[in-house]
Amino acid sequence: NMDLGAALIRKLTAYALDECTDDLELFARGVDKTLMATLENIAQSDYIRLPYREAVEILERSGKKFEYEIGFGKDLQTEHERFLTEDHFKKPVSVYDYPKTIKPFYMRVNEDEETVAAMDVLVPRIGEIIGGSQREERLEVLEARIDEMKMDKAPLWWYLDARRYGSVPHAGFGLGFERLINYVTGM
Repeated sequence: NMDLGAALIRKLTAYALDECTDDLELFARGVDKTLMATLENIAQSDYIRLPYREAVEILERSGKKFEYEIGFGKDLQTEHERFLTEDHFKKPVSVYDYPKTIKPFYMRVNEDEETVAAMDVLVPRIGEIIGGSQREERLEVLEARIDEMKMDKAPLWWYLDARRYGSVPHAGFGLGFERLINYVTGM
């Protein structure tokens, strides 16, 4: 999932650089002088892979004063994501294995029982551009998560049946289209 997410962002960025050069140069002149260099960095970089726990430790050790509190079990905010991509690594970052307490019931619980197989692809200037996860395919774990979150199972009968009558390990992600346009244009 992380490989696919990073490959998609690289491909879309490279395509924009190759096929829309005149438009991007216009945005670079009028909106963001660093746009072309930023896009080239994103299209050509190897993306850093970083467990959520390590991302939090980097942020805590940074000495930077953030508006939003950082700590294990707190969701990363745009300011945290931008620090990681712009200041610390200076390239895109894929953060993975988020605490299950801040993620939806359908994300696959990891062996540590504390985190889920979730990932976000972060890019400079925007932060999260893709969010995704492996979905929980184990019926008993899925039902336990629903109970743990004090959710009503009745409206989820169809989702549970999809697991009850056979499922396979699978994952997916969403690309924020408006964020993609924002990031590519520098606006």
